[in-house]
Amino acid sequence: MSGVIGGVVGAGLMKVRPPPPAITSQKATIAPQSLAGGASVTLLPATTYKFAIIMFHGDGATEVRVDVTVDATTTSIYGNEQAIELVAGQSVSISATNTGTATASTPTIEIAFLNW
Repeated sequence: MSGVIGGVVGAGLMKVRPPPPAITSQKATIAPQSLAGGASVTLLPATTYKFAIIMFHGDGATEVRVDVTVDATTTSIYGNEQAIELVAGQSVSISATNTGTATASTPTIEIAFLNW
C-alpha cells in the first residue's frame, strides 16, 4: 500500500494545507484631551478592525459627548459613562464634543484588537 500512497504524494495529487494565519494582538490608548467649550475633536479616524474591543473608562467630563460610529450607526455616550463596544470586520470612528461652556476633558479610551 505504501507504493500507492508514495506515488500519489510524489505525483503532487495530495494537497498540503497551508499553515493557519499568525494571530497577533495589539492595544492602543487614546489619552484624555482637554476641549474648550463647544469644541469638537476626532479621537479616532475611520479605522477597520477584524476584531476589537473598545473600552471607555468613564473618567471624562459629563459635558463631553463621545460619538462612536460603527459602519453607518452612531451611538453617543458621555465622558463620565463607562462602556464597552465589540466590533468585528467593521469600520469605527470616534469623535468628541464639549457641549458645555467651560473646558472639559474626554475620557480615556482603550482599544484591544487582533490582527491576522
